[in-house]
Amino acid sequence: MQLHSLVPAALLALGLAALGEAAPRGVNAWPADALVKVFPGDRARERPAPVPELVAARNQHVGFQVALRSTSPLERVTAECQPLRGAGATLAADVRLQAVGLVVVGSHTDDVPADELVGEAPGWYPDPLVDLPLTLEAVRTRAVRVSIHVPKEAPAGLYRSAVVVRHAGGEVARVPFRLRVAAAEVPAERTLRVTNWFRVDDRHSKQFWGAAQFSDGWWSLLANVARLMADYRQNVVLTPTLDLVELRPGEELLFGFERFDRWVETFQKAGAIGFIEGEHLMGRAGGYDEPLVVPVLRREGEKVRRAELPLDDPQVGRFLDAFLPALDRHLEEKGWKPIYLQHVLDEPHGDEPTAYARIAALAKRHLPGVPTIDAIDAKDVPEALGDASDIWVPQLGRFDDQVGLLAARQRAGHEVWFYTCLFPRGRYMNRLMDFPLLKTQLLHWLGYRYALTGFLHWGWNFWGPEPTKDTQPVINMNETLLPSGDAFIVYPDKARLSVLPSIRLEAMRAGIEDGEMLVALARRDRAAADALAREAVASFTDYVRDPAAFRRIEARLIESLSR
Repeated sequence: MQLHSLVPAALLALGLAALGEAAPRGVNAWPADALVKVFPGDRARERPAPVPELVAARNQHVGFQVALRSTSPLERVTAECQPLRGAGATLAADVRLQAVGLVVVGSHTDDVPADELVGEAPGWYPDPLVDLPLTLEAVRTRAVRVSIHVPKEAPAGLYRSAVVVRHAGGEVARVPFRLRVAAAEVPAERTLRVTNWFRVDDRHSKQFWGAAQFSDGWWSLLANVARLMADYRQNVVLTPTLDLVELRPGEELLFGFERFDRWVETFQKAGAIGFIEGEHLMGRAGGYDEPLVVPVLRREGEKVRRAELPLDDPQVGRFLDAFLPALDRHLEEKGWKPIYLQHVLDEPHGDEPTAYARIAALAKRHLPGVPTIDAIDAKDVPEALGDASDIWVPQLGRFDDQVGLLAARQRAGHEVWFYTCLFPRGRYMNRLMDFPLLKTQLLHWLGYRYALTGFLHWGWNFWGPEPTKDTQPVINMNETLLPSGDAFIVYPDKARLSVLPSIRLEAMRAGIEDGEMLVALARRDRAAADALAREAVASFTDYVRDPAAFRRIEARLIESLSR
């Protein structure tokens, strides 16, 4: 199948899925759970689907999909949600209807059993959420996603509504649904730390948004990105410190923090901080096993350049001995020191922990009280790493037999997070495109189950040149194809200087909200919360896989929290 030759036509047909009785104009419409990926080849069931009933806490995001399949092409298909009416009241919920776009997945993720995957590869996969209207191609199923944010002051009760699909001004399909609002509430407090690493550097921002770094358009872009992150409950922001600070003229190393302040304040205003996640003090000169380098700022004539120097270069110590105390003073002045975290080196391995401990000690001396945090390998935590890293972030799939070590770390008063990056595969959970969406939502049930208080993923928007056509970009020197969707979970939106969310990001937020409800329930009834978490996630690879069975567990969580 020559997928790439089909891409332009398919991109015009961003949309909807299939189930139900034939409607006027040959359109079939049926409801699908939000955790079901609707593929172009999906067909309506012989029996009409039952009316879906969503169970929601207040301040929770819930939703479902309307699948559409037409016998003939239809352009400019729209959809609207009728008012949510209950017993004598109308629910003033924030309801959004978006088409589910299609992207190319060229190959299935390696080392994963076939029964753990969805869809066919190469093939078209639903992922980005785009604006209506949409184009329906003949006998090709598309989906419209209905997302409802229940107000925190919503009266508990049963509400009824319907999604009406229209074409050329006339109604072509109607899908009724019910929403049962419980007394429980998703806490406004965000106890789970969530970070997705992203980039808006000059090359990236020009390529995808046409905005030069630090221009007015770039700052608008940053504000839009921050608002979307906050909406999806990200609250830890990786901050490119050396890109933002300015080296003042003169022979002394003096720093200006105006751009750094504007960055932090932009994310704070949006509600995405949370925590400031300072960029890594060390990196590598190329690939994963290349020599370590330290980024510094240095003046070359009239210009200031960023340079990556060997660890033992005398300029490294001189720079860090000036920059880190200046950063510490500034954080103190702004009152940001309690919310600042400092990275040292990503995934230290081999003989790197010795160098890690050395630079971490420097950071601890100059940034007293600031925790160091990094992705580590819990299978082999060297003694040299020890307490040099305050917050351990092990990779899921690499600490199954190290739960005791992590629990001891937690009992000693340290946070432990977890991360995904290319892995895990096999029967583990992840947020990859050819994985069921339930695996993405359950990540945060797993986090609660093992007392992991944060989640990190490296790829929020590390796109290749054409994100919808290439979901497996190459980003390293070995030219290894990444698993589909590992590099990003949003899509560029140049017209609005922003990004488009995805159904995977929706599932991620749903899991985060579930996790916060588990935490809230545990404060009142730890045994009940733990029992529900174990029912959903018995172990790292043994967990509920049927969306309907999961919905029953989720409903019991909401019911328990409502008491």
